[in-house]
Amino acid sequence: MSQQRKFFPGWLVVASGFVIMATCYTIFVNCMSLFQPLIVSDLGITLAQYNISNAISTVVSVIGSLVIGHVADKVSGRVLGSLTVIATSAVLASMSFVGELWQVYVLFAVSGCFAVASTRLLISLVTANWFTAKRGLAISIALSGSGFGGAILSPIVSSLIVSVGWRSAFLVLAAVCIVAALPITAYSFRTKPSDIGLKPLGENPGDPSVSTAGDKDERTAPEVSVGWSRIKKSPAFWLLVVAFLFMGLVNGAILPNQVTNMTSVTVNGAKIVTGGHDPMWAGTVLSAYMVTVVIAKISLGAIYDRFGLRFGNVLGSVACIIACVALCFPATDLGPIVAAVSFGVGTCMGTITPTIAASKQFGMADLGKVTGTITSLEMVGGTVGAIVSGVLFDATGSFASTWIVCLACSVVMLVFLLASEPIAAKLRASVAGE
Repeated sequence: MSQQRKFFPGWLVVASGFVIMATCYTIFVNCMSLFQPLIVSDLGITLAQYNISNAISTVVSVIGSLVIGHVADKVSGRVLGSLTVIATSAVLASMSFVGELWQVYVLFAVSGCFAVASTRLLISLVTANWFTAKRGLAISIALSGSGFGGAILSPIVSSLIVSVGWRSAFLVLAAVCIVAALPITAYSFRTKPSDIGLKPLGENPGDPSVSTAGDKDERTAPEVSVGWSRIKKSPAFWLLVVAFLFMGLVNGAILPNQVTNMTSVTVNGAKIVTGGHDPMWAGTVLSAYMVTVVIAKISLGAIYDRFGLRFGNVLGSVACIIACVALCFPATDLGPIVAAVSFGVGTCMGTITPTIAASKQFGMADLGKVTGTITSLEMVGGTVGAIVSGVLFDATGSFASTWIVCLACSVVMLVFLLASEPIAAKLRASVAGE
């Protein structure tokens, strides 16, 4: 039996990424909305002031994404991954002691570098190094940890906040990150299979278990590496970048506000009822959203492998459009549920698609630079989304105008993604013909 047909250590890398996403990433990106109304009320600040912390986190993550994209192949994945887990845990523990707004800003800035930028981008890049066959599936499984962790943690966090308070809840979450994520990351999160004398899964033609025969893009357009010098000059690349900037804006607006949209918030002593639902009910809906994320992330990666980039992009973009419409009806039972399920599918594009799209459209050469640039601009969009959503809410007392903006951004995102792919195909053909 060949070495490739034994247990492939790349799946431990996938498992490590899954656990990091289930703890470090999901707490800051998916569960922080549960803390939003409580922190706003206890610190005596406005929603817009609080949402600036999300914007700061996102701005820092822009720089962090660029740095990670350039150093991921040079610094040990086990070192970078372990540092990410430790730093995230330290930030969570520190959040339990905040008493001033500036402290929240500082801690969110640190989280932007580690919990946001260094998690999903690093996991995507390292996982991509280990897989040629089943790359989309492997990346999607690793990143689906955010949905799995959110589905489990959302009701737990809601209960913790009610029973022991939001400050103690942060301490519990800090311990969860260290205990769950650090051991497997320090042990298995190697940057490349060549570090232990192996090749990526699928590069051994004698192993039929890793055939790429089902990969639509592999059948129609064999992988050609274009190279950064040409990619950065191509309209296809910049269409992709701008599309994900809009994806980031949609995520940046929805993620921190989805629970408040369903419930209510007290701003400067005045209670504003948005959806009017009970916080526990909202936590259940958020949990349903996380379950959808788990299923959607795994499915989306397989869909990209099986049906190609275009089909997956259309599916994810249309899901975002449906979610934005449903968010406009927060006082109903159906609106938040439809929004949760639809956005659970659509938001996966923000994490799954950049690395897959970059590798399918431009090849593996300079993947860190390409994906890092795309992700950093996506984070810029997230910054804009977080700020605009807070400003619009403070001005109108409602999120309706925010969801209309997100709807327009989702439509533009779809158009740009569809426009990018044929231009990239021509660029690959030109390189292949040289």
